[in-house]
Amino acid sequence: MKFALLVLLIVSLFGANAAEADMKSPNEKATLNTALPSVMLIDSYGKTVSLKEIIGGKVLIISLIYTKCQTACLLITDSVLSVVDKVEGQGENYNVLTLTFDPNDDQKQLEEFRHIWRLDKKRGWTVARGEKSEVDTLLKALDFHYALDGETGEFLHPNMLIVITPKGKISKYIYGVNYDENNLKASILAAKKEGSSLSLTEGVLLWCYRYDPLTGAYIFDWALVCELIGGITFFISIPFFFWGRLVLSKIKTLSAKIFLRRSFSDS
Repeated sequence: MKFALLVLLIVSLFGANAAEADMKSPNEKATLNTALPSVMLIDSYGKTVSLKEIIGGKVLIISLIYTKCQTACLLITDSVLSVVDKVEGQGENYNVLTLTFDPNDDQKQLEEFRHIWRLDKKRGWTVARGEKSEVDTLLKALDFHYALDGETGEFLHPNMLIVITPKGKISKYIYGVNYDENNLKASILAAKKEGSSLSLTEGVLLWCYRYDPLTGAYIFDWALVCELIGGITFFISIPFFFWGRLVLSKIKTLSAKIFLRRSFSDS
């Protein structure tokens, strides 16, 4: 399956990625930190559920696809599955929503998609569709655009994940079809920070990453970590320098006294 997806990636470089160039990317200045409308969706089990319920007071990762896609959407789903298996806390610290934007995707296709990708037992993972008016309302808030290519019958659309805060606000867009574990982990922590307090471990981890606007990703800040280690070492060395000299002085004094006592006793 990995080989087939690699072939699809090569195809997408000439197809889906070329199409992306013609699609309007989200205007992040206008959308970031804005609240999403709690639209009503229909999950792959036929249950009507609100976006607020899907968020459930946790960070939400939204993957926008359509079930008949034979190129980029397969790569996106495969990469999300792979990276989620590496990022702990699914269903506990964050949820995942795979949402089809194709108004022609029906309940049967949604169920088949869930079975094919073995999402039945994935905790906190919702596969959903919705009435066109509801989905369009959500896509408008996300500033996500798509169009049907009359020649290929495929939808042209940008490839991305959207990270939503526990309060339902847009936190980050992650572009492409291949997602990095550390970038997603830092993105989840950054989104969680808006909605609730972080644990000490999470706070330290997030602090060690910085956002790189050139790549649009969180990267490990080695310079900051080295600076931190250097600072800690310096502060530790100061008391050691003074106390160490005092301890050495006392040791020398004690040794001298012992030597003198032994000298007197021998004489």
